[in-house]
Amino acid sequence: MVKVTESRLGTLRQKIKERKVEGFLIKKPQNTFYLSRCWAEGRILLTKREKFFITTSLFAEEARSKLSGWQIVIQKDSFEEAVFQICKKLGSKKIGFEASHFSFEEYRKLGQIKGTLWIPCPGLVEKERAIKDTEEISCIRRALRVAKATFDYVEARLRERVTEKDLAREAIYFLRKDADEEAFPLIVLFGERTSLPHGKPTQRRLEKNELVLLDLGAKIEGYCSDLTRTIFFGRVKKKWHQIYHLITEAQKDALHQVKPGVICSHIDKTLREKIKKAGYGEVFLHDSGHGVGLEVHESPSITFKSKEVLKPGMVFTLEPGVYLEGEGGIRVEEMVLVTENGGEILE
Repeated sequence: MVKVTESRLGTLRQKIKERKVEGFLIKKPQNTFYLSRCWAEGRILLTKREKFFITTSLFAEEARSKLSGWQIVIQKDSFEEAVFQICKKLGSKKIGFEASHFSFEEYRKLGQIKGTLWIPCPGLVEKERAIKDTEEISCIRRALRVAKATFDYVEARLRERVTEKDLAREAIYFLRKDADEEAFPLIVLFGERTSLPHGKPTQRRLEKNELVLLDLGAKIEGYCSDLTRTIFFGRVKKKWHQIYHLITEAQKDALHQVKPGVICSHIDKTLREKIKKAGYGEVFLHDSGHGVGLEVHESPSITFKSKEVLKPGMVFTLEPGVYLEGEGGIRVEEMVLVTENGGEILE
């Protein structure tokens, strides 16, 4: 584990060098965990030779026990004062920071530190996080198995008059037996409400011959899974069977295009064009997919404008959907691993 974190820190230090800054300030919790393997609340200041973990007294004991080789800095007055003291000691003149994760007020306060120029450096850690190592993929697979087991559990308990909220509670109870927590708020929708891509469970009751849409994910050791299934509870209109076949075939076509070196927008185009040709292009309401890891939505983005290039070790979703307002919707979401030979549906 120490070798993994040192390798990640080494890669980031090389990026810092390329940006011609003397250090880099990291705030985003998932990024601090990725670099330290510690979930204690705090921020990292990384320099060419040193690594500081800045935290409060509330998390000091945890930080000291888990971060061997780090300099643990306990902020007494404010975070900015702690950073100032470090910069003063090191004589740092130019420090990069995660511009996407600091508020304007935080940036303004950092700017008041005399003698230090703050350089926006967005996305440095996120780009590295996009490529998963063997251990990360193992965690994602474990989270995926829990999600799939939860789908089976919920499907077996579908019954008339159960509410969306009740079914969601049953799913959460089962999921948490084997996972740390759910990766995001579960989506459980019945009937016409399945046309809401991100609808929240309500007191709506399930009736015979209706659509059921389940979107859920588990989290294990910080890593997420994300799957969607659409179930036919009884007999549904022939139209829904045709749409289900359409989007699963489009998903297969897109999967065949997955391989290292392919631009993400090409995957989106393959998926979207088949749905468009069938006359449902205007009701495919969201992106074709997204990366999954320490966050349920991260790099790479499978969108029509994404210029990201697929690389071995990337994990993302393929989630075509068709949503007919007031009638219902179908979505099927799978998780894909990019390998040297192509794309693999994660099991």
